[in-house]
Amino acid sequence: MRYIWLILSFFIATFAAAESRHFPVGTHDVYISQAGGVRPDILSHIAPVVEAAIANGDYPGAVILMGHRGRIVYRGVFGNRRIEPTIAPMRFNTLFDIASLTKVLVTTPAIMQLVEQGKIEIDAPVAEYWPAFGQNGKSRVTVRELLTHTSGLPADLPDPGDRIIGETATLQQIEAAHLLHAPGSKFVYSDINFITLGHLVKILSEEPLRQYAQAHIFNVLNLKDTHYLPATALHDRIAPTEIIRGKLRWGDVNDPTTYAMGGISGAAGVFSDANDLGIYAQCLLNGGRIAGGGKKKTDSRYLLGPLTILKMTSAQTPYDLADVRGFGWDIDSRYSNRGILFPAHSFGHTGWTGTSIWIDPVTQTWLVILTSRTHPRPARINQLIEDRRTIANMVSASIRDIAVFNQNNTGIGERYRAYQ
Repeated sequence: MRYIWLILSFFIATFAAAESRHFPVGTHDVYISQAGGVRPDILSHIAPVVEAAIANGDYPGAVILMGHRGRIVYRGVFGNRRIEPTIAPMRFNTLFDIASLTKVLVTTPAIMQLVEQGKIEIDAPVAEYWPAFGQNGKSRVTVRELLTHTSGLPADLPDPGDRIIGETATLQQIEAAHLLHAPGSKFVYSDINFITLGHLVKILSEEPLRQYAQAHIFNVLNLKDTHYLPATALHDRIAPTEIIRGKLRWGDVNDPTTYAMGGISGAAGVFSDANDLGIYAQCLLNGGRIAGGGKKKTDSRYLLGPLTILKMTSAQTPYDLADVRGFGWDIDSRYSNRGILFPAHSFGHTGWTGTSIWIDPVTQTWLVILTSRTHPRPARINQLIEDRRTIANMVSASIRDIAVFNQNNTGIGERYRAYQ
């Protein structure tokens, strides 16, 4: 018995050692505005949260950027952008695989632009634009249900096994897919929904998704560091993600289905940095107006109109569902990184690789958190989920130039989940 216990102790110790991770300190570069409107003492608590996570091996580094009423009030750069094959310090201009932020940076605004142009109807069946999609009981699935993840489709396609099978083969799998639930009856977060929406953009605009995103979103917003398939020259600036089947994923999309499609989809594939994501967030708070588009508001260009943004970021899921979503955007779902203090009308999204954005029209505030939590391998427990919410609470608690009368910062979904 004693020998069995010694053997078990050896394996337990070996497993614990394998899971014990401590990343190096790396960069510490923090700017906190001393101007009015926010409480700098509250924002000073962000750095210890992030640096504790780095020391514990939860993620190797982070870039955090906060905008409030049109100006930057917090900027933090922490840790390292990579640990393997060599250690490299985090920089503010580090490019991240933003994963599912692609859904709200590219696919959602592209669909809403097509709505503005009269090329697509939100409540029309998807099969009206892509007839082959209607196979196997999917003929009644609407564009709205794709945007709100209530289509009834599975979460993802079968794992392609790190193979590039191409866009056509992937779309054929979607055509052949069956529904798991009746459309509109259940919230299931699904990459298939947004790969489908990305294909609709291609069909209706008659432009490949990458070309459409570059011409109608990235160039319009003057996002200089946002790309599908980033160039080789940018390689050193990119934060690599995980080691997959013995090879470090660095500069290629981490998402397996998008990787299999060649790196471009409506669900994932975009690389970006904190500055560009902040520009996009501020554009939405500006009612879609492009900064620098003209000296007067009447001279400015728009990414989307104010009412289009309002529709996109308002609750759109059925009343009886506990997960509240807009079109593309998370408002009050189980995946929300809102914390508990931002107003209930705020919205955002996360990316599996460790990226997130949250935007609040009430306080005119946005928050971008970028990490590469999967590098070099994901930790068994995703501490970033809690850290995002903690940081969101700090950011929202710091805001003092707001009248709280007639505001609400407790959502229906939050209350529902709290008492389950």
